[in-house]
Amino acid sequence: MSLDASLSQTIKVSYQVFSNSPKAIQEKVLNFLNKETSLNELRIFQEEYPSIFKSCPGGESLCVIEQDRVVSHVAFIDREFQHPMVRMKLGLLGSVATHPDLRKRGFASQLVQQACLELKKKGCLIAVLWSDQEKFYLPLGFHRAGREQDLRFSTSMMRGDFGEVRPMDFDKDSHLIWRLYQKQNYRLDRSLEEQKKLLKTPQSKVFVTEKDGKLSSYIVVNKGADFTDYIHEWAGEPSELQRNISFCQKQYFPNQPLTLIAPSDADISLLKQVAEEKWEGALGLIKILDKNLLLSTYMNFLKINKIEHVWSKDKGTILFSDSEFTLDSELDVIQLVFGDEKKNLHPTLPLFLWGFDSI
Repeated sequence: MSLDASLSQTIKVSYQVFSNSPKAIQEKVLNFLNKETSLNELRIFQEEYPSIFKSCPGGESLCVIEQDRVVSHVAFIDREFQHPMVRMKLGLLGSVATHPDLRKRGFASQLVQQACLELKKKGCLIAVLWSDQEKFYLPLGFHRAGREQDLRFSTSMMRGDFGEVRPMDFDKDSHLIWRLYQKQNYRLDRSLEEQKKLLKTPQSKVFVTEKDGKLSSYIVVNKGADFTDYIHEWAGEPSELQRNISFCQKQYFPNQPLTLIAPSDADISLLKQVAEEKWEGALGLIKILDKNLLLSTYMNFLKINKIEHVWSKDKGTILFSDSEFTLDSELDVIQLVFGDEKKNLHPTLPLFLWGFDSI
């Protein structure tokens, strides 16, 4: 049954500290999302995505309301991406949903476009989302790009005595896990409060190792429906990570091959030794929000790393020693700056987002 389009309105809902958004509106949004994603309790969606729906730091929603009910929704949040070679502000989008009876009316497309405008106002260079509906997002300016490494494990590859690996003790380990996360080269600006809420994400299983009386690694397996049987977040010494994964694959997941996601330039040679399959994938769907600032950030990265290049603004090209790139389209720029699944011989801007960052 279709609803009267003249009764629709778009509103913005904030989940940040000191939010002025009425609690009743927030509950309507969460009830809608729970229903559309088969989650049955209001608290579940907040627990599944605490970074956006709780004030740690909290994000925002844009939603269409018709006849006093939410019928379409998108969530977004701005974060600082941190790496030794670059820092930049980016936007994350997710929880895109529309009531089945009201699809193909352009609600979701309009909300995503408006969310990107909001993120651009906040100073974000790019917007990133995860989705297998690439055809839907392509007209909105999102392109599959970025690079990551993927490894698949199996019980048959795990041999030897691995030593003790145990499930996380939340009270004892959560702040130590956060410290390991802070040592990552690729990370978002994540507080201890946020880390603790993420570690309580439903269905997530966290395993840790200890060495010389200190926490030496952690891995996170599963995160709701998004990352079932994936090691989507991890940190620690390479040898300890190998031990952690080997033990968990054999003892806790003997009949479920686990897949690990890693940054494209991460040294995971020890993990490859126990992997059954290896391949490269894309980071996700990326949209440029500020082309000039993104290119300026990229050029500064090349300068810091003393990479020889010639940028011709008049011609709209950038020349490296053995390759030339045109900057005619946003896809050209995205593939230049972030690369793709192909074997990229030119330098790309470091970018990686852990599974807990998914909204």
